[in-house]
Amino acid sequence: MTLDVPRETIFVTLAGSQAHGTSRAGSDVDLRGVWIVPLRDRISPFRRVEEFQGIVEGALWNHIRPRLERHPSAAAGLAVKTECVLFDVAKFVGLCAAANPNALEILFADENDWLFETPTWRRLHQERHRFLTMKVRQTFLGYAMAQLKRIQTHRGWLLNPPRQRPGRREFGLPDGPTLAPDDRDRIEKAVAEKVRAYALETVDLPKEARIAVEERLGEFWRDAFSGHLDDMDGPAALRTVAMKALGLPRDVAEALEAERRYRAAARHWEAFEAWKAGRNPVRADLERRHGYDTKHAMHLLRLMRTGLEALESGELRVRRPDAEELNAIRDGAMTFDELLHEAGALREKVEEAAQRSALPLDVDHGFAEGLLEELVARRVSFSVSRS
Repeated sequence: MTLDVPRETIFVTLAGSQAHGTSRAGSDVDLRGVWIVPLRDRISPFRRVEEFQGIVEGALWNHIRPRLERHPSAAAGLAVKTECVLFDVAKFVGLCAAANPNALEILFADENDWLFETPTWRRLHQERHRFLTMKVRQTFLGYAMAQLKRIQTHRGWLLNPPRQRPGRREFGLPDGPTLAPDDRDRIEKAVAEKVRAYALETVDLPKEARIAVEERLGEFWRDAFSGHLDDMDGPAALRTVAMKALGLPRDVAEALEAERRYRAAARHWEAFEAWKAGRNPVRADLERRHGYDTKHAMHLLRLMRTGLEALESGELRVRRPDAEELNAIRDGAMTFDELLHEAGALREKVEEAAQRSALPLDVDHGFAEGLLEELVARRVSFSVSRS
């Protein structure tokens, strides 16, 4: 699919390493931007267009290419690969309101990396700070922790790769299912609903009160189960509490838990096999030389630092002032243990900054909806005036 819609596109910018300032020889060019899906596609009962992925050609490319060729780092990347993702403005505003890191990095992109802009985009960019909320703590930290989990999983596979697919008997299970599928699904649904009922996120409490309640509940669970829950992760502990509260017979609860652990082990094996078969040679070399994926490490620290700065200053810096250090981390400047220590320290700083931050808890929904209506109306009017 190609794109030649300069009227519908309102913004295109560099993204990824070219925007972060961490690009190097061999880095490709990632383009990100926003467009306003034509009304016929927006309201069609047969198709719903929210995102474009592909190659930019025609008038829009003719406008972008000279700027890319003059860009100090992206010019070299043109010979490698160029990819583009454009979000419909409604989806984009929604992602920004949810503090999606990828969307916020488009909204706060350094103006020196802009490749195509319109008055409609300028209007949206003018309001960018109203999309910075306390949600950045959760999203930037969440993305970073996902990177850390991936690093730890891959490192585990490097140091101690699984030897074979797990079998049911290893978990004390017979060859066939212990429960009929319908019964198992019904019980699992009841457990899941019980676990959701424990969630505090839906309770209207100040953040400080929610943290205090969570800590008290943790103490209660540890006391009630004589400390045995310390050996479980959070979800497993909640499942144990939920099954006990539902009054499930002990043999049924044990069978369900064994089935859950078996299925998790099977998924882990399948993920290992997929990782082994599809490893990127460059990333594999990084893991071999340094004992872990240093490129993932660079990204997780960048995310944590960016989120911390947003909480502390109300600004989101996409082009990183610490780009040189981040590239050194990618090249192995940190040991795995040093990475864990730095990530732990940053996480504490993020949590502390969240307690002091002046950012609002959420985006003003009325403001966001009104701004979106204005943007679509402005673009329609702009298009009509040019036709």
